[in-house]
Amino acid sequence: MAMSAAERVRLSRWVNKVESVGDELLELLKQAPQPLPREPVFAPELLERLSFYVAKDDIDAAEDFALVRFLTLGNGHQHSNRERAIIACIRMIPGVTRIDHNTVSWPSFGRCHFAAFTHLKGAMISSTRSASAAFGGEPWHDKGHIAMFRDVGDGRCFVYLCPIEPLFERRTIGHHGVRWEDVEKVAIKKVILSSERAVEAVDED
Repeated sequence: MAMSAAERVRLSRWVNKVESVGDELLELLKQAPQPLPREPVFAPELLERLSFYVAKDDIDAAEDFALVRFLTLGNGHQHSNRERAIIACIRMIPGVTRIDHNTVSWPSFGRCHFAAFTHLKGAMISSTRSASAAFGGEPWHDKGHIAMFRDVGDGRCFVYLCPIEPLFERRTIGHHGVRWEDVEKVAIKKVILSSERAVEAVDED
């Protein structure tokens, strides 16, 4: 029996919630005090179940996603792409809420600027036509973090949560763009969404 769009979205939200809890647990473990008053004890069943969910290499992971594009390629679609991407994030990533047309609230990080990209090599984050050519030249820099939504083109969408200032230090594409390889290095959180599920989440109304 075929799964409905609503059921797919519900299951995707479950997966994203599990990943979010896993991220929180990892951060807690990284912050372990020294010396420990006692070592935390985990149920063997938890460790056994986690062993099934080991992160795959991106090349292998691509095989698990239907070849669907979520964002529209080409100039002139920046605003509509951002709108679709924001809706997908607030419906698929637990705790993410919208503040305005280009700002979201992200759990543990607060207000984040939001932008969507389809370029294969990287993302433009500043412009010679405004004061944004230098960090601190635009009001959105004060948000501290940026959520960069990237349609990879192979059925996956990556959402990188990055501090803004370090991105400006890594601009290499025409002096105003940053390569995706460098975004990966700067990102403090990365979420992978299925493009197919994102389409369903946005169109579920």
